[in-house]
Amino acid sequence: MKKDYNISLSLRINIGNDTVLASGKVELLIKIKEMGSLRKAAEEMKMSYRKAWFSIHKINNLASETVVVLKRGGKNGGVATITDYGNSIISQYISLRKDVDIFISKNSSKYDFNK
Repeated sequence: MKKDYNISLSLRINIGNDTVLASGKVELLIKIKEMGSLRKAAEEMKMSYRKAWFSIHKINNLASETVVVLKRGGKNGGVATITDYGNSIISQYISLRKDVDIFISKNSSKYDFNK
């Protein structure tokens, strides 16, 4: 029976064995940029604040520059800001993701996993 296969790739940017960026981390960065808050971004993604905080902490520690500036909150909560460098790596990741998707689209017809 013929099956409809499709090809997809996960895109991870690593330093050594540590992942700096992947789709979920980029999504978190985009939500932080939109909402200005790590807590709100985490809630939007149905992620615990702790997991979101550790993700941002890891990104900031691995990247060559600070990606997210976190300021502890007062009565209205904290503020999270994406730096210029952070915006740059978000844009580059999205652009690379598009390039990878185009490559897959152009080349996937070469392969037939039904044989």
